[in-house]
Amino acid sequence: MLKEIIPKDFLSSLNKAKDKILESKYIRILTHYDGDGTSAAIILTTMLERLNIPYHLSFIKDLSEDGFKKRIMEEPYNLTLIADAGSDQLKFLPDIDNIIVLDHHYYEPSESKAININVRDFGFDGTREACGATMAFLLALAVDESNSDLLKFMVAGAIADKQDIGGFRGLNLSITTQYGKSYKLSKKLNLNGNTLLDALTFSTDPFFYDLTGKTDNIREFLRKLELDPSRELVTLNEDECSKLGKALFAGLILQGCETEALRYLETEDFHFEDGFTGKSLSKIIDGNAKIGANGIPVHYFLNEGNLKEQMMLNWKAFETKLIDYAYRSYKEISKENYIQYFYSPGSEMAGAISGILMLYIADQSKPIIGFNAGDSNTLISSRGTRNHVNRGLNLSIIMKEACKKVGGSGGGHDIAAGGVIPRGTEKQFIEIVDGMVAQQMNGKK
Repeated sequence: MLKEIIPKDFLSSLNKAKDKILESKYIRILTHYDGDGTSAAIILTTMLERLNIPYHLSFIKDLSEDGFKKRIMEEPYNLTLIADAGSDQLKFLPDIDNIIVLDHHYYEPSESKAININVRDFGFDGTREACGATMAFLLALAVDESNSDLLKFMVAGAIADKQDIGGFRGLNLSITTQYGKSYKLSKKLNLNGNTLLDALTFSTDPFFYDLTGKTDNIREFLRKLELDPSRELVTLNEDECSKLGKALFAGLILQGCETEALRYLETEDFHFEDGFTGKSLSKIIDGNAKIGANGIPVHYFLNEGNLKEQMMLNWKAFETKLIDYAYRSYKEISKENYIQYFYSPGSEMAGAISGILMLYIADQSKPIIGFNAGDSNTLISSRGTRNHVNRGLNLSIIMKEACKKVGGSGGGHDIAAGGVIPRGTEKQFIEIVDGMVAQQMNGKK
């Protein structure tokens, strides 16, 4: 039961949100556009479908004051249910009370009439222990415990937010322990795909330099291991998995990967009744979200049409583009004293590219900044490592303050954050961030 894994005040807040939902005749759902937000959207839409409450789902990218206000004011008189965003944006509309926020990001408390349910306010770490899909799942459970069958989407969202590295912990662990008993959980190589060739070709997390995306190299790599590229991944025996894992581990070491990335080579994964694993589901949802096809997995999992083939094609299209952009961006990284940065070759890809570069390819000693320049604004994605955070890095604070100094806005997590700044201020922004990283990681005040 839900009351066994969260504090009373947390449950009370969820029940308050539940009551507001049950008395509504129509609800606007607004979630962040990424894999976590889209997983949360699947949970919330399914919950409302089961309640027979009409709804309209939208995805939000621009969390600046203007961007947030614009989306809320599209339907100002309807209850808006926001997931994976919103806590830090409520200050922009303090007098609107028909908003429910389910969030896990850092935020500055402000006066607001909305219901703001942020996991951090109840003693949980929103960077490692709970994500947007976690919050959506908890609300769904508060509405009806039978919604526990939506666990796989919570798992997918947490994986999309990298909260599975080293295994689930905190609230995520409590939830999966309580509600995942009927699912098989097993350790395996962190590879997804039918054949060995497919699994390595489209592997972006882990990203194997000079293997990922390069089929000729993969065939030669597997030939030396006496493994057939056409073999189905699930048919490998224990010895073959061990041989493959050791070879891939050695490759990551040669790439200069640190412990955080190395730990991601092997994973403990859930196997669900529809054939998906937590990892494969996460990658598919995230891939569709990143190319703007968020609605495809939502509709598919609502059983609205035969969209599986399109969903899988979208995932492969995203991975193919991401792999190409990662290799290109790696060659064009610029370095400052304490940070490194690049300009994304394509729109909305800077975050995914930053994650690959930081964990698997780029200089591990410096956090990385990815720019995606638009007509008037530049979107920013920043990434660090656990080692950086342990040394004092907090990208949430840096993005918030540095973006503000150049006329923009930002925020997020200590290890990964983003923002938006006026185009043309990138150089000034880099100088500010470089100085702030120096202060944080050198232990200065």
